[in-house]
Amino acid sequence: MPTAESQLLLAEVDHVVKGMARLRRLATDVRSLQSGRVSIAAYPAVAAMLPGFAVEFAARHDRALLDLQVHDSLRNAELAATRQVDVALTAMPIGDSAVVCELLSRVSSVCILPKGHRLASADIVTPQDLRDEPFIALGREDGSRQAVERVLGQHGIDLDVRFETTRSETACGLVAAGGGIAIIDPFCASAWVDRVDVRPFEANVPSDVYIVRSRQEEPSLLLQAFVEDLRVRLTLT
Repeated sequence: MPTAESQLLLAEVDHVVKGMARLRRLATDVRSLQSGRVSIAAYPAVAAMLPGFAVEFAARHDRALLDLQVHDSLRNAELAATRQVDVALTAMPIGDSAVVCELLSRVSSVCILPKGHRLASADIVTPQDLRDEPFIALGREDGSRQAVERVLGQHGIDLDVRFETTRSETACGLVAAGGGIAIIDPFCASAWVDRVDVRPFEANVPSDVYIVRSRQEEPSLLLQAFVEDLRVRLTLT
């Protein structure tokens, strides 16, 4: 009959063996990118398409935890610089020595129209098509607003601006309600395709996404996989 001391020792050995098995499983999960945590801060326009992408990514990495936050670009960069998130997505480059910033994606803006609009059947919307159309403009601090005005100015077209907003999502809502047409990033537009018509815009109005992370910490393998998959998704949007 085992003594009390031997039973205690056996219990401890069993605990250690099970602990080692858990460590082996964790090591396997980490190597196969199945476990880990990734925290992301995104600006609202690109955040509109993140839920679908995040669910697909999580399905391929079924023991990973994704923390998704939404703030404006400057706040996102601050969170990355102070290592409160692993990575930030911003609409402009960040000139802070505490972070590494690189262009993740550059695609063309699109034209969004109310359902049934006369331009909804067009293969592509031209600057001339916007003449005398009620227009929903992004705020003047938005770089794409300046690009749109510059392009239309080159074609001698003055915008008939009826609404201004700082958010692409609000612009989509105004378009869906029949308030006019807008030129926005394709990321937010892709989340509204059931409520607005989306058409390519002939002129080049780039929509950029930058990725920002702390210079003090190397990205995990899981984070690297997330970023590369996101790069592909944004390029295809």
